[in-house]
Amino acid sequence: MRVKIGDVLTGPAGRAEEILAELEPSDPPSQRATVASWFLTCPGQSIAWSHYGMAVFHLRPIPDAEPAQVRVPGATHELMLLAYNPEANPRADDPASWRHLVPGNVAEQVQLPDDAAAVRLARLAAQAVVDGVLWAEPPLSGQVEPWRTALIKTAAHARGEEHAP
Repeated sequence: MRVKIGDVLTGPAGRAEEILAELEPSDPPSQRATVASWFLTCPGQSIAWSHYGMAVFHLRPIPDAEPAQVRVPGATHELMLLAYNPEANPRADDPASWRHLVPGNVAEQVQLPDDAAAVRLARLAAQAVVDGVLWAEPPLSGQVEPWRTALIKTAAHARGEEHAP
């Protein structure tokens, strides 16, 4: 996979760089599910690391790939947020340096009308993180539920539905 940096978002809690990926024939087929990807730099959210990867994947079948595990009935996309191992010196422009830590920080499935809505969801989530509205370390900050609620409400809005404030 080759990457280029797209848009850059900044805020009081960090920086988000949009990752524009060009897949190589040797890349795993499952990578074709990636709809949007962001590299987040959020100093101070963890005492041990400050870099994160956030991506939204579609849950449609992909030839030659394992089927997606749909945990939420009707879900079409999944947003994942993972911390990167600081020992690999993660950089937005170097996918070889993206060694994620386990467990992941966020893995939420939502129903969206299309991939364009998923791209918008990823951008809004990245902006919320760099603005300090949502934290990249939800288990440490007590924000697991705020992430879930924000994603569910944003997905409902993308579908044209009314949602609670």
